Amino acid sequence: MLATLIIVFREVIEAALVVSIVAAATTGVAGRNRWLVAGVGGGILGAAIVAGFAGTIANSLQGTGQEVFNASVLFVAVIMLGWHNVWMNSHGRELAAEMKAVGHDVAVGARPLYAVAIAVGIAVLREGSEVVLFLYGIASGGTGASGLLTGGIIGLVSGAALGYALYKGLLNLSTKKLFAVTGWMILLLAAGLAAQGANYLTRAGLLPPLGRNIWDTSWLLTEQSILGQILHTLIGYTARPSGIQLLFYVGTLVIIGGAMKIYGNGSGQKLGRIAACILGAFSASALIPGGDAEAAAIKVYSPYVEQGEVEIEYQGYRTFDGDASKDNEQKHKVGLAYGVTDFWATEVYGIWKKDAGGSTHFDATEWENRFQLTERGKYFADLGFLIEYEHVRDRQGEADELAFGPLIAKDIGRTTNTINVVLERELGANAEGGVGLTYRLQSRWRLDPLFEPAIEAYGEFGRINNFNSRDDRST
Repeated sequence: MLATLIIVFREVIEAALVVSIVAAATTGVAGRNRWLVAGVGGGILGAAIVAGFAGTIANSLQGTGQEVFNASVLFVAVIMLGWHNVWMNSHGRELAAEMKAVGHDVAVGARPLYAVAIAVGIAVLREGSEVVLFLYGIASGGTGASGLLTGGIIGLVSGAALGYALYKGLLNLSTKKLFAVTGWMILLLAAGLAAQGANYLTRAGLLPPLGRNIWDTSWLLTEQSILGQILHTLIGYTARPSGIQLLFYVGTLVIIGGAMKIYGNGSGQKLGRIAACILGAFSASALIPGGDAEAAAIKVYSPYVEQGEVEIEYQGYRTFDGDASKDNEQKHKVGLAYGVTDFWATEVYGIWKKDAGGSTHFDATEWENRFQLTERGKYFADLGFLIEYEHVRDRQGEADELAFGPLIAKDIGRTTNTINVVLERELGANAEGGVGLTYRLQSRWRLDPLFEPAIEAYGEFGRINNFNSRDDRST
């Protein structure tokens, strides 16, 4: 019974804290209760489905499946919480003023509330699923039904009570302080979830740790303690973090915190780019079944530059192949970009690689420069130019590479269509002769300032002086 009580209590705490913070942050928004109930109900329903297939799921998620699933769920939650925080930060003053002026729900649009419902539903689903699978394991070990039921009920009630106490405490704050406090709490909560997601992907072998146990505070507070578990949920406390966890934690703070500041100051035109940065930072990793692995790290460059824009970017891939000589090959690129002027943006990357059967190692640095040559919409198409140089660490075995070429974009209706024609030339003692020609295509639909789905295509023709045959050209 004790093991069941502790497990249920810890998992319910995590879900209850998320729900209570989000509920307090949306106090006064019309339709909030309906979306919160929908989110919690959806999470419970999902957990019930997991319970019905607990044995099958437990067996299917052996190996890295559980880590990949958990990481995917966490990153979706991070995006939803970030989206909500940016919206609330821009409307918080309006909400506070109307709540003070009238004694009923604020009659504003419920634009962020489906994001709230998704974030809450994911929290309940994630913790509920873990409870089900943990209890399935305990029951398999011989624990009786009465012990599971008693411990589960006590853990559920205790965890829910703690979450409710936090919610009531937040409501005692003034409206202005409520929005400020819950905004910071959600920001820290999202950063902690991003760091947890990075840890899951590291355990699955999909991301490099970038250094293990950067520090160790377990002597002061362990994550297994009740206080450690609460802080782990609220601010992402980890006693022994890895470098990749710190990178994702700080990156989330910078991206979402920067979006809150910029959009809160009325710079609404920047929100689309900020949202794309939030999505790109956590979804650019590719899992591919063999094939041309390097193609997974290619991106389509935009000819547009915005002065003062800061961007943190991650690209990467991991191969899956039945041939051991091709399996688990990895490449990871982490970049920091800045819009120096209204026509020049520069970005510096660090690149890590892992060969099949080898270990992760630092491989190269890369310097990217983009120049916007024409004003957007002034001519038939918008023109930019790319110059990119990659310097490899081991110049005895590999070659540096210079890439350059025009960047062309055209707005058609609600779509932005981009073409990159990139010339590539290797430099150094190990360089292959000739200049390679590649193309990258993208058609992006401006569905919403916060969400722009796109279709992309890549290909190469081979060396300019000796193009590949039609059958040999890769796309």
